[in-house]
Amino acid sequence: MHKFNNLIVTIGGTNQSLFNYVFYTEEAEFCIKSVQEVLNYLQERKIEATWPIDSHMKVRTKLENLGIKSASTPKKAFLNIRGHLPFHGRAPNLVLKVVNSQEDLIELDKMTSVIFYHDIGIVSTFLRGILNHDNQASKLKFFLAKLNGKTVGTCGIYIEDEIAGFYSDGVLPMYRNQGIATEMIMQRIKIAQQYCCKYVIAHCMKSSVNLYKRVGFKMLGNLHLYISS
Repeated sequence: MHKFNNLIVTIGGTNQSLFNYVFYTEEAEFCIKSVQEVLNYLQERKIEATWPIDSHMKVRTKLENLGIKSASTPKKAFLNIRGHLPFHGRAPNLVLKVVNSQEDLIELDKMTSVIFYHDIGIVSTFLRGILNHDNQASKLKFFLAKLNGKTVGTCGIYIEDEIAGFYSDGVLPMYRNQGIATEMIMQRIKIAQQYCCKYVIAHCMKSSVNLYKRVGFKMLGNLHLYISS
Protein backbone atom coordinates (compact mmCIF):
# COMPACT_ATOMS: atom_id res chain seq x y z
CA MET A 1 0.00 0.00 0.00
CA HIS A 2 1.34 3.42 -0.98
CA LYS A 3 0.02 6.94 -0.39
CA PHE A 4 0.40 9.84 -2.80
CA ASN A 5 -1.11 12.90 -1.10
CA ASN A 6 -4.88 12.15 -1.31
CA LEU A 7 -4.50 8.92 -3.33
CA ILE A 8 -4.02 5.46 -1.83
CA VAL A 9 -2.58 2.74 -4.06
CA THR A 10 -2.89 -0.96 -3.19
CA ILE A 11 -0.85 -3.49 -5.18
CA GLY A 12 -1.93 -7.13 -5.04
CA GLY A 13 1.25 -8.83 -6.26
CA THR A 14 0.28 -8.86 -9.93
CA ASN A 15 0.32 -6.40 -12.82
CA GLN A 16 -3.35 -6.94 -13.77
CA SER A 17 -5.92 -4.26 -12.98
CA LEU A 18 -8.33 -6.70 -11.34
CA PHE A 19 -6.08 -6.83 -8.25
CA ASN A 20 -4.58 -3.33 -8.06
CA TYR A 21 -6.56 -0.28 -6.95
CA VAL A 22 -6.20 3.47 -6.65
CA PHE A 23 -8.60 5.03 -4.13
CA TYR A 24 -9.32 8.73 -4.29
CA THR A 25 -10.17 10.62 -1.10
CA GLU A 26 -13.09 12.83 -2.05
CA GLU A 27 -12.63 15.25 0.82
CA ALA A 28 -9.25 16.35 -0.48
CA GLU A 29 -8.89 18.76 -3.38
CA PHE A 30 -8.11 17.18 -6.77
CA CYS A 31 -4.35 17.25 -7.25
CA ILE A 32 -3.13 16.59 -10.78
CA LYS A 33 0.43 16.26 -9.49
CA SER A 34 -0.54 13.35 -7.23
CA VAL A 35 -2.44 11.61 -10.04
CA GLN A 36 0.53 11.99 -12.36
CA GLU A 37 2.87 10.63 -9.68
CA VAL A 38 0.65 7.56 -9.34
CA LEU A 39 0.53 7.06 -13.11
CA ASN A 40 4.33 7.33 -13.32
CA TYR A 41 4.72 4.88 -10.44
CA LEU A 42 2.45 2.34 -12.13
CA GLN A 43 3.88 2.79 -15.62
CA GLU A 44 7.47 2.37 -14.43
CA ARG A 45 6.47 -1.00 -12.97
CA LYS A 46 4.18 -1.93 -15.88
CA ILE A 47 1.22 -2.27 -13.51
CA GLU A 48 -2.41 -1.77 -14.51
CA ALA A 49 -4.79 -0.47 -11.86
CA THR A 50 -8.50 0.08 -11.26
CA TRP A 51 -9.71 3.47 -10.04
CA PRO A 52 -13.15 3.18 -8.30
CA ILE A 53 -15.03 6.50 -8.42
CA ASP A 54 -18.50 7.12 -6.94
CA SER A 55 -21.01 8.66 -9.34
CA HIS A 56 -21.27 11.86 -7.28
CA MET A 57 -17.52 12.52 -7.28
CA LYS A 58 -16.39 15.35 -9.53
CA VAL A 59 -13.09 13.91 -10.71
CA ARG A 60 -14.21 11.63 -13.53
CA THR A 61 -13.71 14.10 -16.37
CA LYS A 62 -10.32 15.11 -14.98
CA LEU A 63 -9.18 11.50 -14.86
CA GLU A 64 -10.38 10.93 -18.43
CA ASN A 65 -8.40 13.95 -19.58
CA LEU A 66 -5.28 12.26 -18.19
CA GLY A 67 -5.92 9.14 -20.27
CA ILE A 68 -7.48 7.00 -17.53
CA LYS A 69 -10.21 5.09 -19.37
CA SER A 70 -13.68 4.12 -18.17
CA ALA A 71 -14.00 0.32 -17.95
CA SER A 72 -17.38 -0.50 -16.38
CA THR A 73 -20.14 0.92 -14.20
CA PRO A 74 -21.46 -1.53 -11.60
CA LYS A 75 -24.52 -0.64 -9.54
CA LYS A 76 -24.38 -0.25 -5.77
CA ALA A 77 -26.94 -2.55 -4.15
CA PHE A 78 -28.16 -2.18 -0.55
CA LEU A 79 -30.26 -4.39 1.73
CA ASN A 80 -31.42 -3.95 5.32
CA ILE A 81 -31.25 -7.51 6.69
CA ARG A 82 -32.76 -6.83 10.11
CA GLY A 83 -35.79 -9.10 10.19
CA HIS A 84 -35.06 -10.31 6.66
CA LEU A 85 -36.26 -13.87 6.17
CA PRO A 86 -34.06 -15.71 3.66
CA PHE A 87 -35.74 -18.18 1.35
CA HIS A 88 -34.42 -21.12 -0.63
CA GLY A 89 -34.52 -20.97 -4.40
CA ARG A 90 -34.04 -23.74 -6.91
CA ALA A 91 -30.70 -24.90 -5.46
CA PRO A 92 -31.42 -25.70 -1.78
CA ASN A 93 -28.66 -28.35 -1.72
CA LEU A 94 -25.94 -25.78 -2.44
CA VAL A 95 -23.14 -25.71 0.13
CA LEU A 96 -20.71 -22.81 0.66
CA LYS A 97 -17.32 -24.24 1.63
CA VAL A 98 -14.93 -21.76 3.22
CA VAL A 99 -11.57 -21.54 1.47
CA ASN A 100 -9.20 -22.50 4.31
CA SER A 101 -6.52 -24.70 2.76
CA GLN A 102 -3.96 -24.46 -0.01
CA GLU A 103 -5.95 -27.01 -2.00
CA ASP A 104 -9.11 -24.88 -1.70
CA LEU A 105 -7.19 -21.75 -2.70
CA ILE A 106 -5.83 -23.41 -5.83
CA GLU A 107 -9.35 -24.57 -6.75
CA LEU A 108 -10.72 -21.05 -6.13
CA ASP A 109 -8.04 -19.70 -8.46
CA LYS A 110 -8.98 -22.21 -11.16
CA MET A 111 -12.71 -21.48 -10.87
CA THR A 112 -12.38 -17.69 -10.92
CA SER A 113 -10.03 -17.86 -13.92
CA VAL A 114 -12.91 -19.43 -15.87
CA ILE A 115 -15.60 -17.13 -14.48
CA PHE A 116 -13.73 -13.81 -14.54
CA TYR A 117 -11.21 -14.50 -17.33
CA HIS A 118 -7.93 -13.94 -15.50
CA ASP A 119 -4.64 -15.81 -15.70
CA ILE A 120 -4.27 -18.87 -13.47
CA GLY A 121 -2.12 -18.26 -10.42
CA ILE A 122 -3.14 -14.66 -9.77
CA VAL A 123 -5.92 -15.22 -7.23
CA SER A 124 -3.92 -17.80 -5.25
CA THR A 125 -1.11 -15.23 -5.00
CA PHE A 126 -3.40 -12.32 -4.20
CA LEU A 127 -5.31 -14.19 -1.46
CA ARG A 128 -2.50 -16.30 -0.01
CA GLY A 129 -2.70 -14.37 3.27
CA ILE A 130 -6.21 -15.60 4.12
CA LEU A 131 -4.80 -19.02 5.00
CA ASN A 132 -2.91 -17.43 7.90
CA HIS A 133 -6.05 -16.14 9.64
CA ASP A 134 -8.35 -17.90 12.06
CA ASN A 135 -11.33 -19.04 10.04
CA GLN A 136 -13.93 -17.95 12.58
CA ALA A 137 -12.40 -14.58 13.47
CA SER A 138 -11.47 -13.51 9.95
CA LYS A 139 -13.59 -10.67 8.53
CA LEU A 140 -12.85 -11.74 4.96
CA LYS A 141 -14.01 -15.12 3.70
CA PHE A 142 -14.15 -16.70 0.26
CA PHE A 143 -16.28 -19.70 -0.60
CA LEU A 144 -16.41 -22.52 -3.11
CA ALA A 145 -20.07 -23.07 -3.98
CA LYS A 146 -20.65 -26.82 -4.22
CA LEU A 147 -23.70 -28.57 -5.60
CA ASN A 148 -23.87 -32.32 -5.13
CA GLY A 149 -20.14 -32.34 -4.42
CA LYS A 150 -19.16 -30.38 -7.54
CA THR A 151 -17.80 -26.83 -7.42
CA VAL A 152 -20.16 -24.68 -9.48
CA GLY A 153 -19.27 -21.15 -8.41
CA THR A 154 -17.45 -18.80 -6.04
CA CYS A 155 -18.34 -15.92 -3.76
CA GLY A 156 -16.96 -13.88 -0.89
CA ILE A 157 -17.99 -11.81 2.11
CA TYR A 158 -16.29 -9.08 4.13
CA ILE A 159 -17.69 -7.98 7.49
CA GLU A 160 -16.92 -4.63 9.09
CA ASP A 161 -18.88 -3.51 12.15
CA GLU A 162 -22.57 -3.97 11.22
CA ILE A 163 -22.08 -4.08 7.44
CA ALA A 164 -21.38 -7.05 5.19
CA GLY A 165 -19.96 -6.65 1.70
CA PHE A 166 -20.63 -9.31 -0.93
CA TYR A 167 -17.83 -9.94 -3.44
CA SER A 168 -16.70 -12.18 -6.27
CA ASP A 169 -20.11 -13.66 -7.11
CA GLY A 170 -19.70 -16.00 -10.04
CA VAL A 171 -21.16 -19.22 -11.42
CA LEU A 172 -19.51 -21.46 -13.99
CA PRO A 173 -21.17 -20.99 -17.41
CA MET A 174 -22.62 -24.52 -17.59
CA TYR A 175 -24.42 -24.09 -14.24
CA ARG A 176 -26.02 -20.70 -14.75
CA ASN A 177 -29.79 -20.05 -14.65
CA GLN A 178 -30.32 -22.81 -12.09
CA GLY A 179 -30.88 -20.65 -8.98
CA ILE A 180 -27.30 -21.05 -7.76
CA ALA A 181 -26.48 -17.32 -7.66
CA THR A 182 -29.67 -16.62 -5.68
CA GLU A 183 -28.79 -19.31 -3.16
CA MET A 184 -25.26 -17.90 -2.74
CA ILE A 185 -26.78 -14.53 -1.84
CA MET A 186 -29.29 -16.00 0.61
CA GLN A 187 -26.71 -18.13 2.42
CA ARG A 188 -24.38 -15.16 2.86
CA ILE A 189 -27.27 -13.11 4.25
CA LYS A 190 -27.65 -15.82 6.90
CA ILE A 191 -23.92 -15.62 7.64
CA ALA A 192 -24.12 -11.82 7.95
CA GLN A 193 -27.04 -12.13 10.36
CA GLN A 194 -25.05 -14.58 12.47
CA TYR A 195 -22.37 -11.88 12.80
CA CYS A 196 -25.07 -9.38 13.88
CA CYS A 197 -24.80 -7.31 10.70
CA LYS A 198 -27.64 -4.93 9.91
CA TYR A 199 -26.89 -4.14 6.27
CA VAL A 200 -25.44 -5.72 3.15
CA ILE A 201 -23.80 -3.83 0.30
CA ALA A 202 -22.94 -5.41 -3.05
CA HIS A 203 -21.61 -4.10 -6.35
CA CYS A 204 -23.63 -5.55 -9.22
CA MET A 205 -22.73 -5.68 -12.87
CA LYS A 206 -25.57 -5.17 -15.34
CA SER A 207 -26.18 -8.90 -15.67
CA SER A 208 -26.84 -9.35 -11.93
CA VAL A 209 -28.90 -6.23 -11.14
CA ASN A 210 -32.26 -7.97 -11.60
CA LEU A 211 -31.06 -10.91 -9.49
CA TYR A 212 -30.26 -8.66 -6.54
CA LYS A 213 -33.52 -6.75 -6.98
CA ARG A 214 -35.51 -10.00 -6.80
CA VAL A 215 -33.86 -10.81 -3.48
CA GLY A 216 -34.89 -7.40 -2.13
CA PHE A 217 -31.85 -5.18 -2.69
CA LYS A 218 -32.28 -1.52 -3.66
CA MET A 219 -30.01 0.13 -6.20
CA LEU A 220 -28.42 3.30 -4.80
CA GLY A 221 -26.34 4.54 -7.71
CA ASN A 222 -23.29 3.71 -9.77
CA LEU A 223 -19.65 3.00 -9.02
CA HIS A 224 -17.53 4.01 -12.01
CA LEU A 225 -14.45 1.87 -12.56
CA TYR A 226 -11.55 3.37 -14.52
CA ILE A 227 -8.44 1.57 -15.75
CA SER A 228 -4.94 3.00 -16.11
CA SER A 229 -2.14 1.13 -17.82
